[in-house]
Amino acid sequence: MTHRWPGNVRELRNAVERALILETTVEIQPASLPDFQIETRLQKTSSPQPAPDETLDDALARIEREIITGALTQHAFNLTRAAESLKLTRHSLRYRMQRLQMSLGDEPAESSVAGINSET
Repeated sequence: MTHRWPGNVRELRNAVERALILETTVEIQPASLPDFQIETRLQKTSSPQPAPDETLDDALARIEREIITGALTQHAFNLTRAAESLKLTRHSLRYRMQRLQMSLGDEPAESSVAGINSET
């Protein structure tokens, strides 16, 4: 009742259709409806903005670098665990790090990139 329904009738229709598909009983239960509080909070978060002179490619690389750095930090720079948390293979994470010229913390960028190429 408190949801604003910014999508109006289409959003309401999609929510009801989803609930009908997910529901296993005769009546639609609240658990089958979307969590509108979470959706509202997600919509309120600011979207990433490029710097005034930043290209889209540079902005995407910066954001990807921030996400990878956050995952590595969260998992004590364990590549396997960081890759799993990002839903990537370890190889994909290493490739992205190489492409973004990222190193593993205290290693110089040149040696870590070379290490990425030589290790499998």
